[in-house]
Amino acid sequence: MSLHPVAAGDTPGDFDHPNQQLRRSIIIALPFAFVLSTVAVVLRLLARRINGTRLYLDDYLIIVALLFKYGCSIGVVILLWNGLGSHITMIPQKNLDVYFQIGWSNGFVYPLCIAFIKLSILASYKRLFAARSMSLAVNLVATIVVLWVVIVSITGVLMCVPVAKFWHRAIPGRCLDAASFYYGQQIPNIVTDVVILLMPLKSVWALPISKTQRALLSGVFLVGILTLIFDIVRLVVMIHVTEIGPDITYNQAPVAVWTCMEAAVGIVAACLSHLRPLFNLGSPTKLWRHPSPDLRKRERNPPGSEGFSTDETLFDPWGTQHSGYTGHSVCVELGK
Repeated sequence: MSLHPVAAGDTPGDFDHPNQQLRRSIIIALPFAFVLSTVAVVLRLLARRINGTRLYLDDYLIIVALLFKYGCSIGVVILLWNGLGSHITMIPQKNLDVYFQIGWSNGFVYPLCIAFIKLSILASYKRLFAARSMSLAVNLVATIVVLWVVIVSITGVLMCVPVAKFWHRAIPGRCLDAASFYYGQQIPNIVTDVVILLMPLKSVWALPISKTQRALLSGVFLVGILTLIFDIVRLVVMIHVTEIGPDITYNQAPVAVWTCMEAAVGIVAACLSHLRPLFNLGSPTKLWRHPSPDLRKRERNPPGSEGFSTDETLFDPWGTQHSGYTGHSVCVELGK
């Protein structure tokens, strides 16, 4: 991807008066994704408060993911101020430097955001499903996710050697092929999303409940398919950008939109299954409910081998239903 340097004194009209039609989609998507992800996490924490339970590992992980999502959003704002949506030949060199430095940082901020979303979902599975097979599967997939984010982040940081060549292409050195990097980043991302979507379905459909209840439970878990769709579309758009020429600042506008939305949808999908207490408010005083001594005792010493959350989301943690057919012990909400 070659750049076309512009003298610092040249500030042509396209940079002063950018392509507003192209940039408008980013300006709309950015605050929408920001608010959507923030509201989802806040509601999740409020549900914990209503239920009188402590925060669990999966809650802390999704908070970290949200912080990295903020980093992505701030990065896109800086890109907008420095030429995103404008033709590269119309942007002063000092702005291009900032633009590509932010692009370089996205090489590790974005994968870390996605990885923490996946790890939060996996931590939820391990807490909600008691089957040993689920615990082993969670550990395996979590290991793969961690390896993926470490490799992708290091590769993104060292995309060019020396690093400064990423934003100063005239510097002697070498850079990886962008399309190869995008494939290496997104294909494992897509594969792990598919695996994470399918992991709870076997346990859900082994539950001794009606088919309608099973379908509803499966539907909640499968909301994450939206994230999978965004993953695939983002990959297609990124590969297209590498093929349509060197006008990076102009061509990357759709990538910015899909990147903003993918992370936001992933955070929402990870939070949805934890929001049930918000729809089961007996009285306003439940907003200030504190864990009872009995609840605290159960949190510290859960029933043997169950290891379930004490939140009232999809599951009734202490009304455990055992399936003699599968050997799974899954907590489900029945008759609430």
